[in-house]
Amino acid sequence: MSDFPSHPYPWQLQEWHQLNQQIAAGKLPHALMFAGAKGIGKRHLAEALAQLLLCLSPIEGTPCGKCRGCMLNRVHNHPDFIVIEPEEGAKGIKVDQVRSLIDDLGKTAQQGGFKVVVLEPAEAMNANAANALLKSLEEPAANTLLVLVCHAPSSVLPTIRSRCQMRLLATPNSEQVIHWLKPLMVGSNIPVEKLMEAAGGAPLTALSYLESDALERRDAWLLNLVRLSTGQISAIEVAAQWQKDDVIALVEWFLVWLHSVIRWQVGAEQLLINQLPQDLRERLMKIPGALLHRYVEKMLVSKRQLLGNSNPNKQLLLEEMLMDWGALLRTAK
Repeated sequence: MSDFPSHPYPWQLQEWHQLNQQIAAGKLPHALMFAGAKGIGKRHLAEALAQLLLCLSPIEGTPCGKCRGCMLNRVHNHPDFIVIEPEEGAKGIKVDQVRSLIDDLGKTAQQGGFKVVVLEPAEAMNANAANALLKSLEEPAANTLLVLVCHAPSSVLPTIRSRCQMRLLATPNSEQVIHWLKPLMVGSNIPVEKLMEAAGGAPLTALSYLESDALERRDAWLLNLVRLSTGQISAIEVAAQWQKDDVIALVEWFLVWLHSVIRWQVGAEQLLINQLPQDLRERLMKIPGALLHRYVEKMLVSKRQLLGNSNPNKQLLLEEMLMDWGALLRTAK
């Protein structure tokens, strides 16, 4: 895909068509929330929509790529396109960033058309920032669109969610992902199925794994988890190793792995689970589904703590997570 203009990914075409219909009918809301799994292209879709709205001469629902608006977007310098995200080194979106945004939205668009804001991730706003944003959502300026990109909509204030038109973007099916991913894997000896499963079916996450050592790291995490699950190493020893790594990425990987276990329990083919030792697979199959779901919910709470501003003790968090996993396995004996 060319860098500019941005086109929706193949699995986003239906959503893109609906957005174009709203634009043509003059019924585009003042605020949208693109929600869905990480790595499926929500930010990309938001940027494609921004480029379309800021184009002065769109052609059949696509930016022309030649007008002044497109030229400014091509060099990432359009004064009416604002991106709000955590500042470098910060976890959250601060209230000062939102207040500055509100000031910008109160001014006339410099190019005389739309003003478009992409805010990602929406759940990274602290309470003060979210409350400050409410004013813009309650009293939207004309020809202004706010697109909130969100990985966990339940973590966003209900008052924010209720003032946005929600668009739940589904993870694409495996056939779509394979068709898109295979041409990008030329020269790689990694099975596309392994890549997809490791990424939880998220195509952009899978692509990023090709360009890093992420798969090797995940193989090492899985080896430690298997050793823990079979009694070869303790939870404290594993936690001591894991806390030196990217703990947020590790917890996200563990959640993907747990969802693989849940799908495998109900009969879905899961390559990563099928490669585990037989005795461990037998124990995994016997874990009560209700307990497994409760464990996943607790893991999601741990993830929110890591992403928030509470700065939990990572070693203790991992120890508790792994001890709970050991207790869960004991229920399957």
